[in-house]
Amino acid sequence: MIGYFSRQVARAREGNRGQATALFLVVAATLLAVIFASIRLHHVATARVATADSVDAIALSAATWEARCLNLIAALNDGASQCFRIIRWICVVWAALAIAAAFGVGAPAFAEYTREARRLIAGYWNTAHLLVAWSEKIRKTAPYLVLGEVASLSNRRNIAGILSPLNPGGPHDGKNTLELHLAPGPPISLMEAIAPVTGALNRLKKIRFLKGAMKSVIALLDAALRGIVGTNKGPIRMLEPEEDFPDRQFVRFTGYATVPDLPIPFLEEKGRRRVIAEATAEPYGGGSAEMTWKSRLTERGKK
Repeated sequence: MIGYFSRQVARAREGNRGQATALFLVVAATLLAVIFASIRLHHVATARVATADSVDAIALSAATWEARCLNLIAALNDGASQCFRIIRWICVVWAALAIAAAFGVGAPAFAEYTREARRLIAGYWNTAHLLVAWSEKIRKTAPYLVLGEVASLSNRRNIAGILSPLNPGGPHDGKNTLELHLAPGPPISLMEAIAPVTGALNRLKKIRFLKGAMKSVIALLDAALRGIVGTNKGPIRMLEPEEDFPDRQFVRFTGYATVPDLPIPFLEEKGRRRVIAEATAEPYGGGSAEMTWKSRLTERGKK
């Protein structure tokens, strides 16, 4: 009986040979397709993250260079302000010595200081003009530094893209130019700086009964002040952020990276995929003479 049933089982299996192999091949192919597709998705996702990070870095670096230039201009403005303060203090001391000499005290010291004061005032005023001129050159150079930094980082990170605004030296309309949106502030004249000594001179001139010492002091002051005003280069105007600076001073970089195809079967990929990202950054936090400018990202986007 046992032999009979064994022969029946063997006969039932004779027509089903190879079915397990077919099932294994179908399941294996499905699993491989899912695995390869997951690898491809992970490859693209990694490329998206890397592209977004690179675009963020490029935009932030561009804004950082703008902040550095703004800090440098603020430092030059502060230097010009310091020159203005020094001139005023020189004139305060000069006025005190003039009043003392007019009443017969310290006339030799006043005469010596007058010669030095004239030289110092002219030197500090010329220095203030030079600092303001340098700040204007930095304002014009800043867009080219930003463009150079963007090109260098794009090449290093293998990112192709465009920066906006792009025009480094167009009309100052605040729309399509990459320049620093600064404008000359109120004029500061030399007469304001030397006001203490001119005020002392005017008070001495109002004295009706002038002594010989007073006449000598007034004559010496008149000659010195005419020499200072005669060599004046005009008022200085330090660069200051414009009223709508926060809305206009920004950089936006849109870039893309090419994701190479993976040699994976079943996916049938053709061509290369481009991953696009965008970021916007801006300088913030400083002032015309406050060297506290920083940079930050304001917008991030992925496409």
